[in-house]
Amino acid sequence: MNCSICKRDTPDQCIEKHHLIPKAKKGKECIDVCCDCGNMIHQLFDNKFLAKSLNTLALLLSNDKIQKWVNWIQNKPGFGFCMARKKRA
Repeated sequence: MNCSICKRDTPDQCIEKHHLIPKAKKGKECIDVCCDCGNMIHQLFDNKFLAKSLNTLALLLSNDKIQKWVNWIQNKPGFGFCMARKKRA
C-alpha cells in the first residue's frame, strides 16, 4: 500500500489512519499514511492547527514543512519505524 503523504510503498502493518481533523476535535475523515509520516505530522503540528489549517490532504501536501519532509523521505525506502516494524514481522 502507498502512503498518502510520501507515496512510498509501505507494508500494510505500517499503514495507519490519520484523521484529517483530529479525533479530539471530532474528526471522522481519514487518510492512510505510513507511521513515519503520521509521526512527523504530529511532531510538526498540534491538533488545533491541524483541525483549522491542514484539514484536507491537499492542504497537508501544500504545506512547506510537509513538502520538505516528503522531499527528504521519498528516497529513503528503509527509513524509520515502518521498516523496523517490517523486520520484526
